Amino acid sequence: MSTRVIRTAAALRPAGQWEQPIPLPAWSPVEASTPARRPPERRRQVYRAPAPASRRRRRRRLAGVLLRLAVLALCGWALLRVLGETKGALAEGVHRAKALFSIAAGWGVDAPEAAGVLEVEPVLQNPALPNGCEAASLATLLHYAGVEADAVELAMEWIPRQEFSYSGPDRFGPDPDEAYAGDPTSASGGWYCFAGPVVEGANGYLEAIGSSLRAKDLTGASFAELEKRLAKGQPVAVWFTQDYQDPRMNESFTWTLPSGEQYTPYANLHCLVLAGVEGGDCLLADPLSGSTRVDKDAFERIYTAMGSRALAVG
Repeated sequence: MSTRVIRTAAALRPAGQWEQPIPLPAWSPVEASTPARRPPERRRQVYRAPAPASRRRRRRRLAGVLLRLAVLALCGWALLRVLGETKGALAEGVHRAKALFSIAAGWGVDAPEAAGVLEVEPVLQNPALPNGCEAASLATLLHYAGVEADAVELAMEWIPRQEFSYSGPDRFGPDPDEAYAGDPTSASGGWYCFAGPVVEGANGYLEAIGSSLRAKDLTGASFAELEKRLAKGQPVAVWFTQDYQDPRMNESFTWTLPSGEQYTPYANLHCLVLAGVEGGDCLLADPLSGSTRVDKDAFERIYTAMGSRALAVG
């Protein structure tokens, strides 16, 4: 019986063929020299939510407020410039408003102050003006009317004044109805003047600062007329006495007036402001003693004895 030999493909290969390594395809030089690339990393994106509508509205509102404040500041600066150039205009408006209030009082509207009683702050004359009660009283009236004024400036630069002159034993001085006699800043060398020179100085000052307010000489006015001024909201400067007693004359110091007449001055003359009448008293703004009061009958008697001299600013 014959034996059948089956040869496989492996058996048909030459011996040693399987020992040879199978050559692998070689990489090209370009591929061999190029490093392997990694896929790009994705950057993390942070999500920012839009500002809420309410926040945006607040920001716009704040910007609007700041803009309005800037406009108001600019307008305020311009207003101050205008007021500085027209000094006294604001005071005049305040004065007129007070007058309107006094008129409104007759229509049943409450006025800011009771009729005949005014809140007047006295300007004190010492130590700068030991004999300058006229200028201090004028400054009191101007301040009440809302006008800035310095009493020393009024006394030395606006109210007419004249020093004494001598010729041998004779002394020459001004008429108090025309000018202040002496130096109001001197304790021994100053005397006084009456309403005329004070009105002249006041009106010169008011005109210089651009105010339409004017001082008026009320010499000869009765006490009843002064009360009417108070009811209209106008305090009144009056010529009175320092000790609130009857007037006395100084016989030891006289001078010759420009008219040639010999003049004997008052020894206790004083100028102060009548600020109101309350009950049986007169309320005074005294440049020497501040706010005081005196019996109404005594005031009227002394005021009349001093020549019923007075002035008002309005």
